[in-house]
Amino acid sequence: MLPFEIEKRLDEIRQEIGKLGAELIDIQVMHGGSRNTLVITADKAGGITLDDCAKINSHLSHYLDEFPGDGGFFKSSYTLEVNSPGLDRPLRTEKDFIRAKGRIVRVAYKAENGAGLVRMGELVDIQGGVLKLKHPQEIAPFSVPLRAVTKANLDIQLRNNLPRKKGNGKIQ
Repeated sequence: MLPFEIEKRLDEIRQEIGKLGAELIDIQVMHGGSRNTLVITADKAGGITLDDCAKINSHLSHYLDEFPGDGGFFKSSYTLEVNSPGLDRPLRTEKDFIRAKGRIVRVAYKAENGAGLVRMGELVDIQGGVLKLKHPQEIAPFSVPLRAVTKANLDIQLRNNLPRKKGNGKIQ
């Protein structure tokens, strides 16, 4: 749960990040001693860079420190962190899934009988609140209702392009 001062200004923070061509993915407050840390996770089409995060950090720092009406966003000192969602970014909204179309995703969901299941595959479509996943070893796509999803992430796909040794010890 977010502190009230953040919750009531969440749309404004989202708009400020949007001015820089990015989107607010998540916001958290970490409490530690006398200093709070406001952690912003942002992304944009094509992925967010370290420079993008630095620009958002600078812009939001100024915006929050100069917030009208109360002499700043927080009454006490705080640290602002702006992060990317990472390679295995969580997928929470329909917009997240639309953006992930064509990528490999891992989806945890509740089946109609209440059992918790996990499927992985290429997200080939999302229509009418239903995800269509295609696993390479299956003929037809598998459907998962978005309302049944409990957790979903992009799957990290790494390629091993390192040269391999043959049986004689020579690199090929």
